[in-house]
Amino acid sequence: MTDPHVHVEVNLVRSGSRWAVGWMTGVLVAGGLGSLVLFVRFFVNSFALPGVEPENPVRGGWYLLCCAIVLVTAPLTATVIGVVGKQKIYATVCAILALGGLVLAGLMTPSALDGIGVVRKPPAPAPTPRISQCVERSGGDTRCPGG
Repeated sequence: MTDPHVHVEVNLVRSGSRWAVGWMTGVLVAGGLGSLVLFVRFFVNSFALPGVEPENPVRGGWYLLCCAIVLVTAPLTATVIGVVGKQKIYATVCAILALGGLVLAGLMTPSALDGIGVVRKPPAPAPTPRISQCVERSGGDTRCPGG
């Protein structure tokens, strides 16, 4: 006979791999806070108020590049920990976060490399001078607008 007062608890985290969830959470929190700090340092070093020069744009580029690296490596590390700890759902979520971090890093990296000096944007082409005056040549051949 079954007892109607028996309470069954469903545990999403297996007790043998609780360590994995703790490590994954720690890595994601550290990566999120670290990338936020690096991004703020990038702004402090690369941008300034009007009339004031940026503090150090090269250092700002390095901060942005490090931020891009952390945005990819932290969730990727958490994914590996989840796979080793047999946490399929959490590992899948972390893999999706790693893909999102990869997209953000791909958007930030060109700006970071430009700030560091590795990649420079080509200068704008020099404008070709327009001739706005008509000079009459000898021989009476006038090709000026208006005669």
